[in-house]
Amino acid sequence: MSDRAASPRTVVERYNYELWNDQNYAVAEQIIGAEIIRNTPGSQTVLTHEQAVTRVRDLWATVQNVHFTLLQIVADAELCSIVYQADIVNHDGTPDVIAAIEVFRVAEGRIVEVWNPCTYDHDRWPETAPERNA
Repeated sequence: MSDRAASPRTVVERYNYELWNDQNYAVAEQIIGAEIIRNTPGSQTVLTHEQAVTRVRDLWATVQNVHFTLLQIVADAELCSIVYQADIVNHDGTPDVIAAIEVFRVAEGRIVEVWNPCTYDHDRWPETAPERNA
């Protein structure tokens, strides 16, 4: 990596597209901090780098496929907010979908903090609904 750290937007895009979608676990060394603070309403959990990567691996172990689509991205020099949808195929072939919003704090090119409501809606954002795109 160059002396100049990647922008928060680039880091968060890589987190979703390369780490989550492609299961490129090596990219975690470049984009995830030594610790990540995960904030949810009423709680805060500090994950080590290894625990953060294990979280991705553990989800993948429970599904056949997961694919994140970032529908909206708003970023500045430190924070990146995303509106995302995760299309999931369970091991039995049944589909599922999660739609949510997350805010990431990136320091020196690495994710160090995330805010997430941890209440996932199992539905699509309106702009991705099949009937709207038919």
